Amino acid sequence: MSEIVRVSEVVEGVVVEPSVNALDAFEWFLHIDVANGDATHDTVMAYRREVGLWIAWCEKKNVNPLEVRRSDVELYRAELKAAGIVTTTRATKLSIVRRFYDAAVRHELIAKNPAEGVRGGKDLTAPEDKMKALSRAGLASLVGLLPNETLADTRDRAVVGLMALHGLRRIEVHRLNHESLRLDSDSPYLEVEGKGSKMRRAYLREDTLAALENYARGKLAAGLPVSGAFFVSHSNNGTGNRLSRQALNEIVSKHLSAARLKKAGVSCHALRHTFGTLAVSGGAKVEHLRDAMGHSDIETTSIYVRAVEKAKNNPAQFIDIEL
Repeated sequence: MSEIVRVSEVVEGVVVEPSVNALDAFEWFLHIDVANGDATHDTVMAYRREVGLWIAWCEKKNVNPLEVRRSDVELYRAELKAAGIVTTTRATKLSIVRRFYDAAVRHELIAKNPAEGVRGGKDLTAPEDKMKALSRAGLASLVGLLPNETLADTRDRAVVGLMALHGLRRIEVHRLNHESLRLDSDSPYLEVEGKGSKMRRAYLREDTLAALENYARGKLAAGLPVSGAFFVSHSNNGTGNRLSRQALNEIVSKHLSAARLKKAGVSCHALRHTFGTLAVSGGAKVEHLRDAMGHSDIETTSIYVRAVEKAKNNPAQFIDIEL
């Protein structure tokens, strides 16, 4: 067996620590199957976390993870639903559990996958109707209220700019290094590491480039390195450390709250959706938007087109009677 999975979960006020060794089969699956045999660290950790939570749940129920029945998986699904976990998240969690047992079957550790056919449920809502994005006025308000007094303020302005004006994912902002900023061409750009370690260029607007350069100059003046991690902490305890994804969430949420725009579902990814919808509204071509956002399938990008078209072509506007 390989290393012990250690993922804590609070269940009814008690911290549950799974003590079952992770299956060699699952480790093999992570590194061979996931991401076409080139699983990123983040992907491996995400999968390991979900399996760890499943194992913790099994231990709470006094069930050996290698002896579970389909009914156990169905009970797990029911408890996820009762806890308010949305359909898409339930589907992801159960998919990982299912893949975990697929690997165990392939390694002949069990005869049958107990999670086979157990799905998270159907979400019939159109993707464009689930999307959370700011309006043009909302984004203008957010940007207009960004403070500009401290080095942390300068950093935050650049972070918001990259998410809302260039569509970078939170993880992509987290991964940026000073070496990612390329000024050796007529059109400055960032080398962005996206999903599956896929690299793309994010060509920069003049104002975004200025925000990045202002922050870099500020770091240099403060005696902080201008190599390695681009966005770092300026708190007393973590000065100079790369900003975590959670810290990026907190930064964006803070400024959304200050602009009175914070509500459920509106966070870092909402700024990426804002970029997509406002770019389409402004006339950007869908294929160019696909490349800028790092989508592998243009159908994903088309969600933004459908969202904008639905708003523009509201059938109610064709009824010429006033209320």
